[in-house]
Amino acid sequence: MKTINGIMYRSMVASGYMDLMRNVEEVNRLNVFPVPDGDTGSNMLSTIAGGLEATSEENVPSIGRMSSLMSHGMLLGARGNSGVILSRFFAGLSEGLRDKEEAGVKEFAKAMDLGVQTAYKAVMHPTEGTILTVMREGTSYAESKIEEDSSFEDYFTDLASSMRESLKKTPDLLPILKEAGVIDSGGAGLIYIVEGMGQAIGGRLIEDVSLHLSAPTAAHYNPQSFNADSPLDYGYCTEFLLQLSNAKKGPESFKLQDLIDYFSTFGNSLVAFQEGTIVKVHVHTKTPALAIVYAQKYGEFIAFKMENMALQHHETLIEQSKHIAFMSKPVTKERDLACVIAVPDEETGKIFQNYGNPVLVISGDSINPSAEDFLKAYQSAQAKELIVLPNNKNAVMAATQAAEFFGKSKVNVLPTANLAEGYSAYTAMDESSSGAKENLVMMKEALKNASIASFARASRDAEIQGVHVKEGDCLLFIGGALAASKGDMPSAVQEFFSRVEHLEDKGVCTLFFGKEIGEKEQEELKSLIMKIDGEVELVCFKTNRTLYDLIIDVE
Repeated sequence: MKTINGIMYRSMVASGYMDLMRNVEEVNRLNVFPVPDGDTGSNMLSTIAGGLEATSEENVPSIGRMSSLMSHGMLLGARGNSGVILSRFFAGLSEGLRDKEEAGVKEFAKAMDLGVQTAYKAVMHPTEGTILTVMREGTSYAESKIEEDSSFEDYFTDLASSMRESLKKTPDLLPILKEAGVIDSGGAGLIYIVEGMGQAIGGRLIEDVSLHLSAPTAAHYNPQSFNADSPLDYGYCTEFLLQLSNAKKGPESFKLQDLIDYFSTFGNSLVAFQEGTIVKVHVHTKTPALAIVYAQKYGEFIAFKMENMALQHHETLIEQSKHIAFMSKPVTKERDLACVIAVPDEETGKIFQNYGNPVLVISGDSINPSAEDFLKAYQSAQAKELIVLPNNKNAVMAATQAAEFFGKSKVNVLPTANLAEGYSAYTAMDESSSGAKENLVMMKEALKNASIASFARASRDAEIQGVHVKEGDCLLFIGGALAASKGDMPSAVQEFFSRVEHLEDKGVCTLFFGKEIGEKEQEELKSLIMKIDGEVELVCFKTNRTLYDLIIDVE
């Protein structure tokens, strides 16, 4: 095959998705630390799913248009650092294919190179020995092998084989991988995607990807969730792709900001963007007819989906794939400043609601919130300025990517790595009388003065950063780095307190207990801490976290 069009391009990405899905658990198990926190494969899978869902109703022969729609879906669906990097790679690839009806091997290879450059720019401090290295070395080698008669089969064969060779070398480039005895998980996930794309070109039967993407809510309808006596409390989750129509003078008369202003009068959680003559809209409203009538003044629907949110709310045992944002008190007018906070569940969110009215993004415990989840939260906040607390190092890039989409307010992402950092920062915030700049100074100062540690059980033996780890040990993490490995939790807690500088000057110790810590163990740990420092005030919270058994914040 010497050229590919938009339809073939989507089939390639769909095949890559299927190949990654079959191997996602293998990718997830490639953890650097011996803690069962692997979600790289799941994050990458969700990111690609965003692109496939955005083009599920499309039959666009133009590879430029198809790759653009695919890229936007991935950007919004991106989860975790690996997902954001992957989405930026496909964004660069899309830019390289812009305005093309089809692409030859050389053109596609140059676009792939632009994808690598875009992915590198997304990372503040690029690290070699990661997915970035595998991208760069693989695409560079495959492009260098292209000859006049090269086919896409030749190109993807060279690309996949060179990426595999690059992946083997990642432990030599990143010592922490060698210590843990693993290869880079993001690079491994990328190879499955690339191999799947190449197999599609080779003529392998493409499975029906739609069977593996999220099914409509109606398929799981429970009569108890909405019946003849049910009021419409939550409205409808309404999403559509609109093709602006020349017959209706849509391309010349449509203004995205006009749509945003109008839809804001009857809906919330509004997300809208435009790519050429295609408009993507998501809105929660009790009157979807207003949205339909307005949109059809300018064009016709390519895809349309509407769901009664009472059904979603009834299941709000919030599915990990259905992240939401909400506030304890509704906002009726625009605020000067608001805070957006990612939390694992609604109960944990109440910890923060005791101190103000933040917008909470329910992230789940093992799946990170997507860029679109954060984008919906930014819109819901109704504020001129926003401060965002991701509370997870793997959610920072998604929060930042969402900020790029959101132009109405100035968004400030404070890269909090866990709940304790988020709590320390938020309790230092004054939403009512200070602006974002002043608050960021206070919040950063609070984090600087806090001593924070996380504790988790080791899932396997390892030698990490000079620390010998045995399976079942209690691991102590300080500042994101593994500091010690102890035989039990009390010993690890004592080790942490022995490292806290100026402990005698600390006044409050906040404990976040994970779901695996029972009441008896909680009381024993609290007694231990009071023996270490009898003057400190204990503040305790129970969360549904499973990754860390305990997080401690001493201030």
